[in-house]
Amino acid sequence: MIAYKPQKHPLSQPFDQGTEPPRKRGIKILWISLAIAAILAGAGYIGFQQYIKSNTHDYYKVLVNGQAVGTIGDPSEVTKLVQAETAEMNEAYPSLKMSLRTGNISFEKISEYKGTADSQATLDKLESSFKMSAEGTEVKVNGEVVGIVKNEETAQAILKQIQNKYAPPSRMKSSFPKVQLLSTGSANQTTAPSNRIAGVKFAEEIEFSQKELDPSKVLGQDQLKELLSGGKDAKTKYTIQQGDCVGCIAQKFNISPEVIYKDNPWIQDDLIKAGDVLELTLAKPVINVVTTEVQTEIITSEPQVIIQKKATLNKGQSKVIQQGKAGRKQLTYTVVKQNGNKMSEDLVSIDVIEKSVPKIVVQGTKVVNSGEGSDESVSGKGSGTFSWPVSGYRITSTYGSRWGRMHKGIDLVGSSSIKAADEGVVEFAGTKNGYGKAVIIDHKNGFKTLYGHMNSLSVKTGEKVGRGEKIGVMGNTGRSTGIHLHFEIFKNGKLQNPLKYL
Repeated sequence: MIAYKPQKHPLSQPFDQGTEPPRKRGIKILWISLAIAAILAGAGYIGFQQYIKSNTHDYYKVLVNGQAVGTIGDPSEVTKLVQAETAEMNEAYPSLKMSLRTGNISFEKISEYKGTADSQATLDKLESSFKMSAEGTEVKVNGEVVGIVKNEETAQAILKQIQNKYAPPSRMKSSFPKVQLLSTGSANQTTAPSNRIAGVKFAEEIEFSQKELDPSKVLGQDQLKELLSGGKDAKTKYTIQQGDCVGCIAQKFNISPEVIYKDNPWIQDDLIKAGDVLELTLAKPVINVVTTEVQTEIITSEPQVIIQKKATLNKGQSKVIQQGKAGRKQLTYTVVKQNGNKMSEDLVSIDVIEKSVPKIVVQGTKVVNSGEGSDESVSGKGSGTFSWPVSGYRITSTYGSRWGRMHKGIDLVGSSSIKAADEGVVEFAGTKNGYGKAVIIDHKNGFKTLYGHMNSLSVKTGEKVGRGEKIGVMGNTGRSTGIHLHFEIFKNGKLQNPLKYL
C-alpha cells in the first residue's frame, strides 16, 4: 500500500514577522496592475481623441434663399465666383447698367469626421443659377412697347433725331426777318419771304417706363431709330367712287394729297371720275412727325382802277388823270405737314408793305347826237377793281403750287351767298367739268372771274350783274374737298393771283 503524505500549504505555515504577509503583497500587486492598466487605457483614449480630432474637417453648407444647394470649403470661394461673374458681365455689356441676380446666399458651418466639401459642383450649380439683368427703358407708342434702350436719355435723343429730319434746328429759330408795315416804318424797306417752323410734335402718344430685363433685349440707337421711323411702304389700288375727290381720298387713307399726285401723274386739274383706279403708296412708320410751318410770301398788289364819270366829256371818250402804281403785300400762311408732306394750308394774314396807288380814269357821259338818248342802265363793263366775293371770308387755300400741282385760284369759306366781284356779263352759268356748278363773268375790260363748286346758281348766261350782286350759294359740287368757293381771276386770258387784286 502506498502511503500518501499530504503537504502543507505555504500560507498555512506561520511567517516570521520579518517578512511581508503574502495576502498584503498580493493586494499591492493587484493595485499596481490596475494602475498600469488605467495608465495604458488613458494613453490610448488620448491617442484616439487626437486621431479623431486630426481627421475632423470643417466645411460649409451653402444655401440660396434658404434652400441648400451644396457644400463649399470656404465662403471666400463663393465671393470670388460672384466677383468673377460680375466682371465678366460688365465686360460683355459695358454700356448698360447691369445687375447680377444671385439670390440670398448664406452659409452654415459643419464639422465632420473625415468630412469633405463638393466645392466645384456647388460653384457650378451656383453659377448656373445666377441671372444677369439690365436696367432699360421701354419705349411705348400708343400704349404698345416698340423697343427698349438703355435709358430715357437715349430714347429722347433718338426721337430728337427723327424730329430734326423734318424740323431742323436752323428753321426753328425765332430771329427771322419781319415785315416792315406802313404803320411802323418806311414803305420802301424790303423783306424776304421766310419759312420757319413754329411747332413740331409726334402724331402718336409716346411714353417711357423703366424695367429690369434681359440685356440681350436692349437695342442700340440705330436699331430703335429704324424701328420707329423706318416702317414699310405698302402699295395698294383704289377705285374712285361717285362723289370722290383727291382731298377726300387723302383724308380717307390719312395721307397727303401730294402722295396721290406723285403716284398718279395722269391727274390734271384735280379731274378724276368714278371708275378711275388710283395707285396709292401707304407709308406705315411707327411714329409720324407733325410740323406747323409759318410761311411768308411777298406779292405785288395791282392798283385799283377808279372810273369817274364826267358830263363835259363826250361819251366813249376817256382820260387817265392819275397813273396807278403797284403796291406790295406780305401773305402769311400756316402749313401743317406730316413727315414732310403737306396736309393743310391756311392764309392767316395779309399785311400791306406798300400801298398801291389807284389808277383814275375819267369817262365821258355827254351824248353828242341827241337822237341816241342816254342809257343809264348797267353797262356790264367792270371797273377793274374787285371786292371779296364772300362776306366774312377766310382763305383756306391760296393761288399757286399746292400738293405739287398748280392751284389756279383761291378757296374761300364764309357767308353762304356768293357775290359778283365786279360788274360784268355772265358768260357761263351751269355745270363745268371739275368745278361743279359754276359761274364765269366777263367784265368787258380784259378781266374775267370764275366762281366754282356752288350749290345753286342765281343768274343765267347773258345776264348783266352789278358789283356785289348775289350770283349763287356756296357748295361742294364738282371735284371739291368740302363746302367752299373756288375763285379765279383772268386778265387778257391769263390766270392771275386773285390776292393781287382783292
